[in-house]
Amino acid sequence: MPTLQVFPQSRVLMYFGDHPPPHVHIQLSDGRDCIVEIETLKIIGKISYREIKDALDWIEIERNFLGHEWQRCNA
Repeated sequence: MPTLQVFPQSRVLMYFGDHPPPHVHIQLSDGRDCIVEIETLKIIGKISYREIKDALDWIEIERNFLGHEWQRCNA
């Protein structure tokens, strides 16, 4: 499960052999986590948008890269 990006309050991870749709995991420094779909930025879990805004902004910018990485790690 490589860490793709680290922020002050969270980090973005991608697991190998994970289930569709393409997504990343965001783990907060307090231990809570959620899934974010790469294409839609849909948050799955009980984390608010404002808590992970920096990670969501990064995912949106890096959407193409993350989609390719997800395919590579989960093909």
